[in-house]
Amino acid sequence: MASTNNSVDRACDLLRIVARSRGPVRFTELVRITGIPKGTLHSLLASLEAAQFLERSGDGYRVGIGAFEVGTSMHLPASLREAVAPALDQLADKTHEACHLGMLAGSDVVYLDRRDTGEGLRFASRIGQRLPAHATGLGKAMLALLDDDEIASRCPEDLPKVTPRTVGTRSDLMHLLAQVRTRGYSLESEESTPGVCCIGAAVMGPDGPLGLSITVPVQRAQASELSRYLPDLHNALERIHDVATARQWFGSATGTLRSDAQTNGAVNL
Repeated sequence: MASTNNSVDRACDLLRIVARSRGPVRFTELVRITGIPKGTLHSLLASLEAAQFLERSGDGYRVGIGAFEVGTSMHLPASLREAVAPALDQLADKTHEACHLGMLAGSDVVYLDRRDTGEGLRFASRIGQRLPAHATGLGKAMLALLDDDEIASRCPEDLPKVTPRTVGTRSDLMHLLAQVRTRGYSLESEESTPGVCCIGAAVMGPDGPLGLSITVPVQRAQASELSRYLPDLHNALERIHDVATARQWFGSATGTLRSDAQTNGAVNL
């Protein structure tokens, strides 16, 4: 990998910190989180504010319109969300549970879209949020589509724990992913969010894995019981295939989706 510019790296880190916050982030909080000297931090924030990537108010810094303009120019997530929205709607209507669409970015899940339950339940994930892939059912389903060498290049041996139940080593993760490949879906029990369990399945897109998951409170079901949702989950994946192909979403240059549900229960490109 080519060497990077330290100032640009820091600016990108700042932008991500503010983007992941649920509200404005004060300067003092950014000093605490980043450890960047105050003078340097002022300069970085001023540059991001001048470019409208951040905007400042009395409450702190929040993401600005410049970041929106750049983010919405990325073709894949916007097109994907539009193409699969009916399938995600149907999955949520059929299961009456929270459903998530995500893509794999490095060793993280980026949540592209979601549907909440009708029962007022809310979970930690939100559109645009990142979580470590090894900690989520959605992420493990996508990681399982990669070969072991690729996983090793993305995931360190010691993995960060999101909850006490999160898998802690790459070796243990590899064992779990072997099980995911065998049965064709992934399971999670309170590994990313206390109080919930999840089932996930994935497809291989032209730019990497994409996944769908169904999330259920543990008071209603345990992870071992979630296989009952597999028909609905695979139907949603097939609908993604059909809609994307019909609209020529990927175009002739990158090919079209094909169904491969016979192979490990997944759909591949």
